[in-house]
Amino acid sequence: MRVIRGIFAPVPPLERPVATVGAFDGVHRGHQAIIATVVGWAREVGGQAVVVTFEPLPKAALGVGEAPCLTSLSHRLMLVERLGTDLAVVLEFDRQLAEMPARKFVEDILIGWLGAMRVVLGQGARFGRGAEGNAAMLRQMAQEGTLEVRTPPPVLHRGRVISSTAIREAVARGDLEEAAAMLGRPFSLFGTVVRGAERGRSLGFPTANLDLHNEAIPPDGVYATVTALSSAALPSLTYIGRRPTFEGAQGRRMVEVHILDHAGDLYGRDLEVRFIKKLRDEFRFPTPDALVEQMRADRQAALEAIHQKRG
Repeated sequence: MRVIRGIFAPVPPLERPVATVGAFDGVHRGHQAIIATVVGWAREVGGQAVVVTFEPLPKAALGVGEAPCLTSLSHRLMLVERLGTDLAVVLEFDRQLAEMPARKFVEDILIGWLGAMRVVLGQGARFGRGAEGNAAMLRQMAQEGTLEVRTPPPVLHRGRVISSTAIREAVARGDLEEAAAMLGRPFSLFGTVVRGAERGRSLGFPTANLDLHNEAIPPDGVYATVTALSSAALPSLTYIGRRPTFEGAQGRRMVEVHILDHAGDLYGRDLEVRFIKKLRDEFRFPTPDALVEQMRADRQAALEAIHQKRG
């Protein structure tokens, strides 16, 4: 997948591109349906599938969104690429873009710049100044002969339209099963491995400390996870918390990943950590040896949970 950053930046030659536009925070099942329509239409006409997204996310930039986001930009792009997208266009959501009329956005950016005469938009999606752009506006432009448009129906879960907000709320309360049902995949965190105190290595459980790029984080505790490393998906234990056994209650909240049976150097690498099951809450152990004993039990519990999930 090619990535273009910046409005009116040079674009590669495109033939019969099919485009969609949106924040796509989480790239959940609703987003997946939209992108699948884009990819399918592009394949029908022998063109390219184009996803236009924003950084920062519009709601955050306008001060009306919840923080943190479900997926950082790098995570979003990785997930969008997996769906078969040929080109991702990242636009800086600044005041100029926020005040651009929706029709001008379509005419100048989608059609004029990208050459996309075929556009896909979710029925509940909004874009442009004052969120005036919607599927009805695009259908009106289609009647005028300006472009072709497809609007896939919304995707429901438990009778309600799936939304990033609902997923974020499920993650915050630790209901990862509910989040996964709306995402269409296990909830995951994406981050870069940075150096930590390396205390886990001395205990026999080396961990990768993640810089998460401001992503939504589940409640503190220990989780059975699967970590994507290169082309492999490796069983892992993930700890979220403040390490009270060593730092009391004042420690900085950390996300640490112990990849089972892996001892390679991970510093500077990006990892996607997929959550399978919460194993236990965080609590303070009386001694490091007691912590190590519990971690051995956590390791076995994680293996069992992952094996059961894989079935």
